[in-house]
Amino acid sequence: MNDNPAFRLWTKLLLLAALIFLGVIAYLVAGAPRGLVGFRTAFETLRTLAYAGGIGAALAILTLLVAKKFGGSRIVCGLAALLFAVPVATMAINEASPPVGDFINDITTDLDNPPAFSAVIPLRGPNSNPIEYGGAEVAAVQRQVHPEIVPIISQLDTGAAFQLAFETAESLGWEIIAGDPYTGIIEAVDTTRFFRFKDDVVIRVTPNGTGSRIDMRSRSRVGLSDLGKNAKRIIEYSEAFLSNQ
Repeated sequence: MNDNPAFRLWTKLLLLAALIFLGVIAYLVAGAPRGLVGFRTAFETLRTLAYAGGIGAALAILTLLVAKKFGGSRIVCGLAALLFAVPVATMAINEASPPVGDFINDITTDLDNPPAFSAVIPLRGPNSNPIEYGGAEVAAVQRQVHPEIVPIISQLDTGAAFQLAFETAESLGWEIIAGDPYTGIIEAVDTTRFFRFKDDVVIRVTPNGTGSRIDMRSRSRVGLSDLGKNAKRIIEYSEAFLSNQ
């Protein structure tokens, strides 16, 4: 084993770079929801950092492989590789389903008569996306990119369906803002894990013969694209509802 001071310095600098890399990501993730940095700036910077982190992780792994020969600390190299790789993997998972085609951030199971928001309106900040549905243009985009989004058709009567709809929203950890069994309307807020975005959800239960039809609408408060999150939310909710009825 060669004791190479320059190599040992390199490993320390690599670890320092990894710590700075992690610190910048933490600042962007924590700062964007608090207004310390713009969401668009945060997103663009994170995408750039994902490439930088991949390069950093590769360098750290290569350094780890030769550390024993040149007298560097394998623990330091391994830690640096971990600090680079984990945030990059997390960002890759959160962006695994990029938007297809045009930007869309408002998804509903009823494109002709989307459920309307009411109770959540006072909770939305002045810079939030418009609460009104975008109409035929948005509906056309959704038909193209999310044909899998459909209403829930249940054999339960409206009373039982409303109760299950309410309990399902609670089971997913959504913050229930309003629930009226007489109108069949439930409004809730779901906070995303990564950026702590608050998205608004409205559920509508209506009669369908002797059973019920459950429609939903999920709307992002900020951003032009939701990276498929609203569609995933509706699908997750539908699967949870149907598995419990």
